[in-house]
Amino acid sequence: MTRAPVATIRELKEQSGKDIWLWGSLKLMHSLLDAGVVDEVRMLVCPTSRGKGTRIFEDSQELRLVDATPFENGVALLRYEIKK
Repeated sequence: MTRAPVATIRELKEQSGKDIWLWGSLKLMHSLLDAGVVDEVRMLVCPTSRGKGTRIFEDSQELRLVDATPFENGVALLRYEIKK
């Protein structure tokens, strides 16, 4: 039996332990954002990427920049807190 991702995340957040990371599934990320279980978003931004693509956020999100780390190759790691 498959468990609902939101229920699983809520259960995991109640336990002690390390951070929960999600890589590469915008559909899952959107469902977790909609459910209000996301506390922080970390994005690697590559300024040489161009073109059209899937939006990261479907709706407006209130974000607070917590940290920005530049790398020598021009990529930046941006860390945002999700305001609730």
